[in-house]
Amino acid sequence: MLLTDLLKNGIYDDARVITGHKGLVREVQTVNIMDCPDIIHFLRPNELLLTNGFFMKQQPEMFIQLIRDMQRLKCSGLAIKTKRFELPIPDEILWEADQNEFPIIEISDVRLSLGEILQRSTSVILNNKSDELQYALSIHKKFSEMIMRGKGISSIIDSLSKLFSSPVVLLNYKWQTISASSQNTSVAELTAAAVNTLQDLSDISSPTSLCFINSSVRERCCMLVYPVKTYRHEGYLLSFHSPDQWTGLFGLTLEQASNVIGMELTKSQAVKERSRRHKNEFFSDLIEGYITSEQEALNRGKRCGLIKGRASVVLTMRNDEVHHIHQRFPNHEGSAPPKGDNITEQEEQYEHIKRLFGGLDHSFVMFTKHDTYCLLLSIPESGWDEAKITEQLSGMLKELHVETGLSLSIGIGKPATNVLGVRHSYTEAVNALQFGYWLKRKQFVQSYQAKDIGYLFHMLPHNELKQFYDATLNGLLQIADEHEKKELLRTLNAFYDTQCQLVETSKQLFVHRNTVVYRLEKCEKILGVKLKDPTESLRIRIAIAIEPLLGQD
Repeated sequence: MLLTDLLKNGIYDDARVITGHKGLVREVQTVNIMDCPDIIHFLRPNELLLTNGFFMKQQPEMFIQLIRDMQRLKCSGLAIKTKRFELPIPDEILWEADQNEFPIIEISDVRLSLGEILQRSTSVILNNKSDELQYALSIHKKFSEMIMRGKGISSIIDSLSKLFSSPVVLLNYKWQTISASSQNTSVAELTAAAVNTLQDLSDISSPTSLCFINSSVRERCCMLVYPVKTYRHEGYLLSFHSPDQWTGLFGLTLEQASNVIGMELTKSQAVKERSRRHKNEFFSDLIEGYITSEQEALNRGKRCGLIKGRASVVLTMRNDEVHHIHQRFPNHEGSAPPKGDNITEQEEQYEHIKRLFGGLDHSFVMFTKHDTYCLLLSIPESGWDEAKITEQLSGMLKELHVETGLSLSIGIGKPATNVLGVRHSYTEAVNALQFGYWLKRKQFVQSYQAKDIGYLFHMLPHNELKQFYDATLNGLLQIADEHEKKELLRTLNAFYDTQCQLVETSKQLFVHRNTVVYRLEKCEKILGVKLKDPTESLRIRIAIAIEPLLGQD
């Protein structure tokens, strides 16, 4: 209980606070008596010390040292019978105690012995603790019943707000609002100010109380912060109140609410994980060929939204960093799912992807297979526009990287006309994704159809490809000026991409037509071939197509 509440008891009717009035909000957990100079070694935090000051009379210099030691130990205060031995309290001690907000209480007029004061004060504290426990049980029961009736976390937040007559907010670990009291109009401004304050703190793993200036009304605002934890750190429960609103039950109520919210989040997460696990198991069986009949696939996939006769296509996604780790350490990947913190990280990525891809024009089902995220996209009746979806996906990958720093790449399979065809679409999407990584690319969207000739090149020995590339473009590769060499190769590539159309080439390169003609003539002179000769143009095109495969050199 608070010191000010203890002093309101009849025991201390004749007591008088002589200094440190601002420290009366200190908590009192125990009371102790001392009559010896080494009592500081037996005191504990949040303890009120009773004394008649005998040894201070004998050794006045010990008085101020005791005050300093008790302040350092975060004791509740000092209650002293100065008249027992006519102990004077110097102004220096009164001033220092007041500066440190350390209460000194005169109890000479209390007509009880120190032993009786100790006994009765302890009884009051224990009774108060018992009342708090009863209150904690009742408030925990109230919140638990709300959850059992299906009212959810938002109802608990609103109930807390009504109980405190002040705003209450639940934030996740990234300081994003999960739920906020609906009856308070200033909650958004308070939350923004609180987040700015809390982000500067190094550790909020335990309950924290602090104050800040509410700029909207330009007044002091106090805030209680309670971490919400399950098997991981979920977020924070915040309550805002003015200093005169504070009572000791605020923290107790928030503690019980945070416990109930933590249990509800655990339950919700367990339900979500169970549903996700069943979905992953179904698609794993479908992809690996354990489901052989369309009827069985439709029956088991009904919960996932699979419909007979609806065409679909599989997209596979992988974290670029994870892929490169597996490339360097092949034994890093196993068939078992990741454990510990990796699960939390994978869940975060899963939610980011699901939220972002919710903006697609296609309905989809998302599942995972090991460390690969998969989307089964439904193809609308209007048909499959791969160019459009590829452009959309590229934009989404960039947006995801900007927002979260997550670098993903995507492989697209061919459309499947029936449920059993999902297996083949998945295999094609995985192959397309793998091919994109073979090209040493990141944040790419690679379709299965787009790999044709490059895939064949990859089957050839690397040194053979290098020899062909050097032999075909040898003259250009010998140019000392790197900028000139780069521009000539870029012009050749654009020239063949536009089917040898000069005007289109100039448009693509954003240069004048005559510049293109000049560069092409220079290429012919250096290479010693006619660029429009069918055989030579094929050799040059193949060499240009090979170049990305040689990027590692």
